[in-house]
Amino acid sequence: MRTQGFNGTGVKDIVDAAGVPKGSFYNYFESKEAFAIAALEQIAEGNLMQMRRMLGDSSTSPLVRFVDFFSRNIDHLKRTNQLSGGCFIGTICQEIGGSNETIRLAGKRLLDEYEKVLADCLQLASEEKELSAGTDIPSLASFIFSAWEGALLKMKADKDPKVLDIFLVEIKKLLQQNAS
Repeated sequence: MRTQGFNGTGVKDIVDAAGVPKGSFYNYFESKEAFAIAALEQIAEGNLMQMRRMLGDSSTSPLVRFVDFFSRNIDHLKRTNQLSGGCFIGTICQEIGGSNETIRLAGKRLLDEYEKVLADCLQLASEEKELSAGTDIPSLASFIFSAWEGALLKMKADKDPKVLDIFLVEIKKLLQQNAS
């Protein structure tokens, strides 16, 4: 599903990749939709662990680790040449979120968790007076996360990481404008 999308992946593709008989798929999953949700949750679990570890590292200031989180992700995407990958959850939601309410809601829940982890780091930055008093942390986190997802989509469309570099420069400017 990561490379072919939801609609481009059949149950046969899934069981072939897993090396199991087709009939066994339904011993584990009620449907391809249930499999997709399990895949989304599995990906999100690993990503959230990494996010919490990176953004919770108190050896640096919250804003430094916030920017570093995106910088490291950009470096990883470039180094591994994943210019057509992007965010698996975002990709699946774009593909079928408009026509499949169950997957849309699962994707929304997981993306909201990502955004919350970012907001928690920004909240720490606010508490440590790295951001101006009165900064609307939930809105700022939502805007930055939406910009990140948009940059990933544009990177995929362009097959060029340049937009990620632009994202990073602009996020740094935005955070400086909101600094105390």
